[in-house]
Amino acid sequence: MHHSAAEHKSQPDEDELSARLAAAAKARDAGDPTAVEGANRLVVAAALRELAELKMIEGSYSMAIESYRSSLDFEDASATRVELAIADIQAGRYDEAIKLAEQALAVDPGNIRADRALASAYVQSGKFVEAVEPFARVAKANPDVENLYPLAVCLLQTKKAEDKIRAAAVFEQMKKIAGDSGSLHVLIGRAYRDADDMNSAVSEFKRAIAIDPKTPHAHYFLGLARLYMNDWKPTPEAESELRIEAEYYPHDYLANYMLGFLTSGERQYEESNKYLKAASEIDPSAPEPFLYMGLNAYSQEEMKRAEEMLRKAVELTGSDEARSNYQIRRAYVDLGRILATSGRTEESDAFVAKARELQNKTMVQSQQSVSSMALAGGVGSAAAVMPLSRQQENEAAPGVQNSVVVGTKLTVEQRAAADTREKELRSVLALAFNDIATSEAIQREYQRALDNYRQAERWDGKLPGLAKNMGQCAFRIKDYAEAIRGLSKALTAQPDSAPMRGMLGISYFATDRFAEAGRTFEPLGTRGMHDSEIGYAWAASLTHLGDMKKATEVLSAFESDARPNETLLLIGQLWTEIGDYARATATLQRALASDASLRKAHLYLGLADIHWQHWPEAAAEFQAELSLTPDDPVAQYHLGFVYLQQSKVDEATALFRQVVSAHPDYANAQYELGKILLDKGQVPDAVGHLEAAARLSPQVDYMHYQLQAAYRKEDRIAEADRELEIYKQLKAKSRERAADAVKYNP
Repeated sequence: MHHSAAEHKSQPDEDELSARLAAAAKARDAGDPTAVEGANRLVVAAALRELAELKMIEGSYSMAIESYRSSLDFEDASATRVELAIADIQAGRYDEAIKLAEQALAVDPGNIRADRALASAYVQSGKFVEAVEPFARVAKANPDVENLYPLAVCLLQTKKAEDKIRAAAVFEQMKKIAGDSGSLHVLIGRAYRDADDMNSAVSEFKRAIAIDPKTPHAHYFLGLARLYMNDWKPTPEAESELRIEAEYYPHDYLANYMLGFLTSGERQYEESNKYLKAASEIDPSAPEPFLYMGLNAYSQEEMKRAEEMLRKAVELTGSDEARSNYQIRRAYVDLGRILATSGRTEESDAFVAKARELQNKTMVQSQQSVSSMALAGGVGSAAAVMPLSRQQENEAAPGVQNSVVVGTKLTVEQRAAADTREKELRSVLALAFNDIATSEAIQREYQRALDNYRQAERWDGKLPGLAKNMGQCAFRIKDYAEAIRGLSKALTAQPDSAPMRGMLGISYFATDRFAEAGRTFEPLGTRGMHDSEIGYAWAASLTHLGDMKKATEVLSAFESDARPNETLLLIGQLWTEIGDYARATATLQRALASDASLRKAHLYLGLADIHWQHWPEAAAEFQAELSLTPDDPVAQYHLGFVYLQQSKVDEATALFRQVVSAHPDYANAQYELGKILLDKGQVPDAVGHLEAAARLSPQVDYMHYQLQAAYRKEDRIAEADRELEIYKQLKAKSRERAADAVKYNP
């Protein structure tokens, strides 16, 4: 059968992907980052499309949709939009499928597959009138039976008289192309049947039999039509047609099952079981034959066989309980009775409850149905007469399919092959994303690179070098949490890598994970101590951990090399934290000797002097800092603090007022001012400042203690008690933290 190029799926096969992989390898060898990125984006697009195709075959439509959409982000291909539309159809997203198919047709008006998808989406939405035009375009482009039949079916479904005439003309065109055969008339009859034109359907089935009495399924569909026209009540004529079908084709599932079903209702159990057994052997996965064999056995009081068959029906039905209007409920009803009679009460109750649940669902479905064929009932109901889905009927009686996708049930070998191919594609995607990310990192596009490294990890987290690449890239953009995640994995694989160890340690330090930082830095030894970044981070981590001896060793080594003034300021602060105030002041004075106007140097000297309790020296340093930066609130506050230690309360008060006036969120200044005012008996003003301090620093215990004292002086006892309770709780937590602290031991 001839197909135009536009009608074929244009998804990339393995050859296309191989060609793109070769192009990507060539770009990599050439060392051009831009070319590497472009070539690998095409690899990603192709691999994602092929992965989506696998998911379509497996029936994983949501995953197929995700892959197709991702592919479009890397290559805006019209063919991919069509395949995405088809996936949306299979997932029941018809409106989205229509939009995509129309977008594809706008770019490529001759795309027959897009027309097929558009028509199918319209049909699934019940928009038969709209579906006619795209079906007509497909049939005009390639007028064969496969394309003409869906057009005729759609024309019949519009229920318009003129469209019925057009459908008849299309059927005549099909006859001219394929010849006037019995099988073709069966196909035409099914189209009329599905359009509820049973008289025309019967005529077509009869015509098929007249041409060839042994036309496959002709007698079956004729018998089924006669049942429908007799309100689904069995007639000798209908049964006769089904028996003829079974005689001609003893291995036909449909005929055997339907005869077994009908004769069961007529209590002809021996004959019914013969046909039902044949049907169960033809399709062992179908639960219906086992259900009715079980019902037959129950009616004949063969309880052991009844239980066996009914349990088999339940097992095969699985989660597909809605099939045939929940008729599996009948198995639960009879199983419940069998179990109750044999004393298995607990299991019986469970089966009866399940039967009741399914019966309720049957009633809901019946109320919602627009077809009388969906009415719930017993053996003679239409729902039981038509237990097969249209897909099952098409499998049993193949003909021209009007769907853009035909589902595939994979064999064990096919499933294994699909799994193998998916693993290959995942590896391809991981490597491609890794190469894209690396090309971006070379161009200093670190955030984009990190995003694509994450994509690579999604497809294959074990890709060699990926953890290292991801960690280093994250480190570049100061995403330290992500850097830790990648670098810690990479360092496990390469524990001797000093650069990775250094970056990981700094990342731990930047996230206040000082113990991990110290352990990570330790193997670097003297080399790490002298490193311009590692040395300080290591010493600071040890200081936070309280290991002052080791911190002194590391910081001494670090300071022994020439450092810029900004780094000397950090070193000076760290010596203060370690408690070596002499070295702190010596370091900071060395920085000032290099630059007398160096901001913050006098401030940090003053802080060292405060710790050293050298009050006059501290005051001089803060005054020197204020001469350089008159409005520095930190220098002002600490000068005020020093004045308090020197009993210069008025001078301290003036400074604290300056700070809170310009910086009302400075909690310590609010606290000290409030405490001074409280001591002076200016209680209302003191309360205001102490309340501000407690609000700004709610976790500082002594602020709540001072506030409770102020409240008591105003006889605000309840508020005072509340603040005292907060103080006690914070103090207790502080003691717990101190008790739980474990001294760092590398």
